[in-house]
Parts: sequence; C-alpha cells; structure tokens
Amino acid sequence: MVIPDDIEEFVEKHIKLMISQTETYLPFIKIVFPYSNNVADSVYNLIIGSALSVFVNQFTMKMKNPTVEDFTDFGKIALKYRDQIDQFFK
Repeated sequence: MVIPDDIEEFVEKHIKLMISQTETYLPFIKIVFPYSNNVADSVYNLIIGSALSVFVNQFTMKMKNPTVEDFTDFGKIALKYRDQIDQFFK
C-alpha cells in the first residue's frame, strides 16, 4: 500500500516547517551545544520523531492504521531530508 497523497503531503510540509525553524534557531543551537559532535543527529531525530507523530495522527483521523509498508515509505520520506539537516552543522 502506498501512503495516501494527502498524508504524505502533510508529513512533508511538517518536516519542511521543522527544518525552517531549525535554520532560524541555528545560531542559538550552535552556541548552546558547542561541544556536541552529534547535534545534527539530535536535530534530525527530533524533527523525524515529530513527523512520525503527525504521520500516525493523520492515519488515525482517517480511522486507519499504517501498515509496515507505510512505515517503510515514511522512512524513505524522512531520509530525503537527512542531508539538508546535516548541512546546517558543517
């Protein structure tokens, strides 16, 4: 099963919003965590964790449960944004 287009679009918009907020707070993040080597991983995990909640909620509102394939597709969506987040911390 393929993730419904409206759910995929909603999740991607949420991820993009979180990335733009990260970019806004980037100077603060770099000052607060100057000695952390994995800030990019932490930020990525926070963004994707938030997006996962949105993903599951979107299915719930349709009275459906995501399948294993839906979660696999979610992982593919999330992975598309990994490099963009990494670039903030290079």
